[in-house]
Amino acid sequence: MNNFLSIGHVNPIPSLLQIKSNPELWDMFIERKETYADNMPHEGVSDIWVRTRDRAEFNGSWDDFRGQHDPVWYPAADLLPAVKDIAFEIMHMVRGERLGAVLITKVPAGGQVKPHIDKFWNAETFNTKVMVSLESHPDQALCYEEGSYSAMPGECVWFRNDVTHWVTNDSPVDRITLIVCTQTDRRSICQ
Repeated sequence: MNNFLSIGHVNPIPSLLQIKSNPELWDMFIERKETYADNMPHEGVSDIWVRTRDRAEFNGSWDDFRGQHDPVWYPAADLLPAVKDIAFEIMHMVRGERLGAVLITKVPAGGQVKPHIDKFWNAETFNTKVMVSLESHPDQALCYEEGSYSAMPGECVWFRNDVTHWVTNDSPVDRITLIVCTQTDRRSICQ
């Protein structure tokens, strides 16, 4: 399997407790699921934006907003300090040089993320992506043409988003995942 690799584990409980204690953070910003691409792959998925481009720079154009920028922490980060801790732990794991977007996604029971490729500045610039399974079930999976992977709670999985991928949730529980994007010197991964 060339598109994903389990790289470690973290304790998901503090983050999950903070997320569940702050349900108002879900879907404060909905552009990603409504205007992402022609086939709207994230339709029906909920997000918490923890770190990305400064919202004050949003001019109404999602395409412009996804352009070059310096990511900033959103107010949600103040309510989710355990998520920030995991983001920095991931930076250490992959020898990240620059922290990009930090996003929490929730794929509801029976839901999905449709097949897509992430093609925008953040996806290309922050070239190392790690998903951290916060709440999961064996009947949920990150999928590629080569196969799929069901992560255990707390598992950290490096994954590629520059090839077609999708998520299935054929389970009775929500799939809550933290996604941490870093800019990494590719040579550091090989050492």
